[in-house]
Amino acid sequence: MKKLLPTSTAGSLPKPAWLAEPETLWSPWKLQGAELNDGKQDALRVALQEQQQAGVDIVSDGEQTRQHFVTTFIEHLNGVDFENRKTVTIRNRYEASVPSVIGPVSRSKPVFVEDAKFLRSQTKQPIKWALPGPMTMIDTLYDAHYQSREQLAWEFAKILNQEAKELEAAGVDIIQFDEPAFNVFFDDVNDWGIKCLERAIEGLKCETAV
Repeated sequence: MKKLLPTSTAGSLPKPAWLAEPETLWSPWKLQGAELNDGKQDALRVALQEQQQAGVDIVSDGEQTRQHFVTTFIEHLNGVDFENRKTVTIRNRYEASVPSVIGPVSRSKPVFVEDAKFLRSQTKQPIKWALPGPMTMIDTLYDAHYQSREQLAWEFAKILNQEAKELEAAGVDIIQFDEPAFNVFFDDVNDWGIKCLERAIEGLKCETAV
């Protein structure tokens, strides 16, 4: 019998203190090399177990392998320089030092697919995977190349679509796009933000959420 209201989490869960500082934004990893990879998988198992013990129906990785829900995806892309940082205002609320887009952005290999395969191997429950949305991605960067928020968002939408299709093939049941920027830039959302998000989910057969 299908549940009327299956439960899930928003996405991220606190990391163990032996992996990173759980209350620090962009907290550096406390492990390195092979130990870091093993530690991330151990933390993912712990997050999964906590969800199962709480009776959560649709489980996730708890974003245990990511330092930040946006920049961890971006750091795997071409065209972004993490050494050349600029200070920008994020979500019209606070200033942060962020990486710069210095050339055409592209994805040369999957970002989260191996992590998703690992989560899939650990449970038979439905799994959800969160990705940053195009508008939130552009709001967490300094754009020195396109100099157009809309154009950069469309490029990210295409990249996200590539990643989402491979996550679906890896056994992910629900792909969630995190778009907190939708709560701030209302005119852009109406003009092109929703269209970019639709491009990101184009062709997916699995469930999607925002």
